[in-house]
Amino acid sequence: MPEQNSLYNTDILVQTHHADDDFIKYMVTLFVKHVPETNANLEKACAEKDWESVYFFAHKMKASIDLFNLTPLKALVRKVEQHAHKLIETEAIADEVKVISDYLQRCVAAMKEEYQLD
Repeated sequence: MPEQNSLYNTDILVQTHHADDDFIKYMVTLFVKHVPETNANLEKACAEKDWESVYFFAHKMKASIDLFNLTPLKALVRKVEQHAHKLIETEAIADEVKVISDYLQRCVAAMKEEYQLD
């Protein structure tokens, strides 16, 4: 399936797992199913200034962000993770989480469209 969208790509899946279209669709389906919930939990934790949970959910997202090569989020999610963990510059985390959330929502929408998922 050729990707019409530059928000994400599946090159890493192809390179590391010799993935075929069915496996890629399966991994996309997992992303679409689980990332919105993790993202919502990250937003909630941030709103509540629960930095331990922000750290946890940012850490949890890293693998998915890396797997689909969400380049604009790679450094940002790590920054959020570390700042929440070390309790530094916490006043900036809400804006960073918003950027992460918006990007992930666009990725999920694009994946649903490209892979014809509900």
